[in-house]
Amino acid sequence: MQKIKLSLVLLAVTIIFYGTAFGKTYKIATVPWVGWSAADVAEAKGFWKAEGVDVQVVRCADPIQAQTLFDKRLVELKFDMIGSAMGLFMKGSPVKVIAETDWSHGGDKIIVKKDLKADQLKGKPVGVYLNEPSVLYFLDLYLATIGLKIADVRIVEMEVKDLADKFIQGLFQVIVCYDPESIRAMQKGAGKLIATSADYKGCIPEGLMIMDDILQKTPVPDLEKILKGLLTAVKWLKNPANWKEYLRILNTHTFKNEPPYPENELKTMLDAVAIHDREIQLARNMDGGGLFTYLNNLKNFLKTNNLLKKNYQSEKIFDNRFIIKVLKNDTF
Repeated sequence: MQKIKLSLVLLAVTIIFYGTAFGKTYKIATVPWVGWSAADVAEAKGFWKAEGVDVQVVRCADPIQAQTLFDKRLVELKFDMIGSAMGLFMKGSPVKVIAETDWSHGGDKIIVKKDLKADQLKGKPVGVYLNEPSVLYFLDLYLATIGLKIADVRIVEMEVKDLADKFIQGLFQVIVCYDPESIRAMQKGAGKLIATSADYKGCIPEGLMIMDDILQKTPVPDLEKILKGLLTAVKWLKNPANWKEYLRILNTHTFKNEPPYPENELKTMLDAVAIHDREIQLARNMDGGGLFTYLNNLKNFLKTNNLLKKNYQSEKIFDNRFIIKVLKNDTF
């Protein structure tokens, strides 16, 4: 906990410095996750600057730290699992999702000790990196295949690195973790993979969110420029000609505070996430599209498991006006 507080202080000092030294700077919180690497590309390649907007990527150690900065309004925007926005909303947070950008497609994993059988899971503590609807929904989809539900296990939330450490030490027999820590947990903790997010396509959509009070104060053109810079970055990173430079950006930006990963490990991580191109983003973000379907399915899950603490309408949580306008513009 002391480590988290110190990290938050250092991040806050950095954020304040940028905001006062360079005028209006929009801050986007991320964690070390390849699914959100378009933000790192947009920053490294100057795509936001080319749009005339100043954006700083604030790299947090884990989703808990990112959420703290978001709650305190020390960042304007945050990448996160969209299901987590529902958890925030039910706690009274005025959160708005403004775009789905990708989904986990194998990067989130349910890992057990190799000698643990599926019929032994009932009553076990399950370590998760975030106790939010996004992760619980994924876990519940797997549990349903073995005749269990969320109420049949005990959920324990923990920072992702500590989660992997505790699994390696044998203090957890079951965890829900994400790459690269899930890879470490399996390699060093005698872990067995029993399910991934790829087994339930689109079960963990991810994207960009903002607090409604911040949204009301943000000029629409600035928001559109931020989204346009991200889309330009996605187009760039999907170009095979940029592969080597993209790998360098992953190591120098996305995983800035970690030892550099070899190409094969980065490729493994990238294969476990689906970063949406323009066509898929249109299909997912449009009125009545894939994200609206997900939000309705998630609400049914929450209601069925007595977890729906506050009812919501998908249309009021997801404001797709800005992303649809940018996606329909062919100039990027």
